[in-house]
Amino acid sequence: MVQRRQHARLEDVGAILVIGSGKGGVGKSTVSVNLAVALAQQGARVGLLDGDAYGPSVPMMLGVRKRTASQGAQAVLPLAEAKNLPVERKLKPLVRYGVKIMSVGFFIGEEQAVAPMPDVLGMLIRQLLYTVDWGELDYLLIDLPPGTSEPQATLCREMQLEGAVLVTTPQDIARIDTAKALAMFQQADVRVLGVVRNMAGFLCPHCGQSVEIFPQSDQMRSALDELSELASVPLDPAAVVNGDHGRPVVISMPDSPVTRAFLGLAERIATLVPME
Repeated sequence: MVQRRQHARLEDVGAILVIGSGKGGVGKSTVSVNLAVALAQQGARVGLLDGDAYGPSVPMMLGVRKRTASQGAQAVLPLAEAKNLPVERKLKPLVRYGVKIMSVGFFIGEEQAVAPMPDVLGMLIRQLLYTVDWGELDYLLIDLPPGTSEPQATLCREMQLEGAVLVTTPQDIARIDTAKALAMFQQADVRVLGVVRNMAGFLCPHCGQSVEIFPQSDQMRSALDELSELASVPLDPAAVVNGDHGRPVVISMPDSPVTRAFLGLAERIATLVPME
């Protein structure tokens, strides 16, 4: 009999949740940031790891700007195999809106390129999990890059993931790639909690009416269509502008339909993965 590999847990971290999609540009980082802040507003202890080394978005969305390029030791990323570092040697996360955050974007300038090999990317994100002093958390969210390669493969293979949230937009080209991400998580025996339908209608800034700007797919994606829809999030230009200025919509527009969608998403997640 072949024994399955034991997945690793992080000390003092209740649940690791990943937010992903097979396609870029569907708003994974927006969902990750606002879900993290919404969970924190509801009383949870939350951490957020930006898992996209190629284009880290979390720092800017939470008001952490690093405009100058890093050089020398400042640009060294943690790659050494170390799982039991003493607390005094661990990286301290920044705290924004009650959420502990860490990103590759903290090590490099926001216009500086990083191009790790795929296998190195998996090692990097895994090591950040161990190198950061997260403290006690109820949820640690990981904002994944697009695709189904790394660091997804390393995380699914080695870490105990309590659930995955998939993000898609209404059109079929996004749903096709999201279905691929679903298949990847299912093959890795990672529980998929459901799907967030992002940019589900454009909210007119003048009249508030919702207008469909993306064509709704009429193609059946059997496995994807069977997933629970965790939230349907409209597109509001004001929310986008505030996000670019480091103020998530759940903070900057607490009474908006977009915020209500994210607060509802946080409640669903807390029900599906209760705090220990």
